[in-house]
Amino acid sequence: MTATRRASVALAVFCAFPAAAMAIDAFFVDASAAWGIGPHVPENGHGTGAAAVDFDDDGLVDLFVPQAAGTPDRLYRNLGGSFAEIGAAVGLGSLASSRVGLWLDYDGDGDLDRWVANDDVLAASSFTLYRQDPGPVFTDVTVEAGVFKPPIVLEETHHWSGICAGDLNNDGYLDVFTAQWPGPGHLFLNTGAGGFTDASAASGVAVVRHAHQCAMEDFDGDGWTDIYVAIDFAANILWHNQHDGTFVDVAPAAGLDNAMNDMGMALADYDDDGDFDVYVTNIFLPEAPGGPRHNVLLRNESVGAVLDFDEVSAAMGVDQGYFGWGATFLDADDDGDLDLAATNGWRSGEFATDPSRFFESPGGGLPFADVSAPVQFDDTDWGSSLSAADFDRDGDLDLVQACMTARGEAVPLRLLENQRPVGDGNYLVVRPRSSGPNRFSVGALVRAGVGGATMLRRIAAGTSYLGQEPLEAFFGVGAATTVDWVRVDWPDGASTTRTGVAVNQELTVELLFADGFESGDTSRWSTTVGGADPEAPRPPAASARRSGPAA
Repeated sequence: MTATRRASVALAVFCAFPAAAMAIDAFFVDASAAWGIGPHVPENGHGTGAAAVDFDDDGLVDLFVPQAAGTPDRLYRNLGGSFAEIGAAVGLGSLASSRVGLWLDYDGDGDLDRWVANDDVLAASSFTLYRQDPGPVFTDVTVEAGVFKPPIVLEETHHWSGICAGDLNNDGYLDVFTAQWPGPGHLFLNTGAGGFTDASAASGVAVVRHAHQCAMEDFDGDGWTDIYVAIDFAANILWHNQHDGTFVDVAPAAGLDNAMNDMGMALADYDDDGDFDVYVTNIFLPEAPGGPRHNVLLRNESVGAVLDFDEVSAAMGVDQGYFGWGATFLDADDDGDLDLAATNGWRSGEFATDPSRFFESPGGGLPFADVSAPVQFDDTDWGSSLSAADFDRDGDLDLVQACMTARGEAVPLRLLENQRPVGDGNYLVVRPRSSGPNRFSVGALVRAGVGGATMLRRIAAGTSYLGQEPLEAFFGVGAATTVDWVRVDWPDGASTTRTGVAVNQELTVELLFADGFESGDTSRWSTTVGGADPEAPRPPAASARRSGPAA
């Protein structure tokens, strides 16, 4: 973030959300059975994923769950209070060994397609790309899209890891990075013509080894998306985008080169200072050979394009995470502060009954408090992927937790419904949508101003551990009845601002294009759930489009 942009989001946190005594007014109840979700069968290894995304763009968050070889992958379609499992019916019920998948609109046709990583020779390819067609029905386009790779025969604990997507070369189309444990990283650049080019070697990212989760974000605000990778047994890597199709690791200079057993990852502006901080899960071993190991919170202290992250996990009370995997920042009680949840465990030994952790934030960048027991997120299963989403659209964030096993048997897949008291805190959901090829606006930043405070959210594809969260921005706003202003910074550099937004509703913000460029007043806002019709004149969006890669 540049100094100018940083100044534009200056905060007055305590004015809007004064810190109160630690007393979170929310708790979670396992509602899986009530929603029609049964146990799942994960493949052996280091974990399994789950993706909570509205794949059919009907306003309700659905759930994709990969399965072990011989068990069909599952797609749970949200019917509004219950799920219908439709994986096989729509062409996503693969019997191959699936571990992780990602929703993205790869061909720019306005609907979400499915990228799946497969672990064994039962699959035709190491990756399977499914195109969504009307129906919906999903068609395997792996070969024609250029993502075919011969299956890699992997040992039990060697497998594909996190997948993330973003526009790396500013052509409007989403590119894909896939991590592998312990193999190389793979980068696929979107051709914009319905396919991909394997740029792993040419870009320099193939040198990654023992990678777990990855994330794409423009860390230094230069208008080009970077790639951050959590590495096991070695230093984490921040691949800085060089604007020419290549990447250079700048993690050591930025303070992002944590070198423990990094696994899961969550990015959020937890201290509301206008930039993204990073939380990475690890194994809690305070007396480990070579130095202590623990979950790491890297607070962003960058100034302009000079990246600078400080490790503050112990001071912030979030270092003790047991044997950590998935993690997510979420405002569980709609008070305007981002809390933090993490799931843990291992197949045997001292970590076999590690409890999940939930840390409440008091706001203002002050230390978190462990409230795992009061919020009833302290199960002792081996947890893997963990994501937050408002599945029941009641105005608070629920959790979905995929558990693991070392024996290839059925284990819990939990939908943990948030039981925050009705009327205790207001909210706003913003869903940026573009008429360009990046329909779901992956890479967009959404800010909301309330009473002098500014909250920042990101629209991202790939997070937690082998997981994915909805392509929307959720804001808890406490007792506020109006959000002073909402601003969407689109991936191409345009901005859209709306003032005086009513709370307790979901808004879709559309950016319209003419001949590939914004033209005039291009924003359109619509109420999708609750609230008054917010249609009103808008200020013109910025027309400066980022330049593409150098020839």
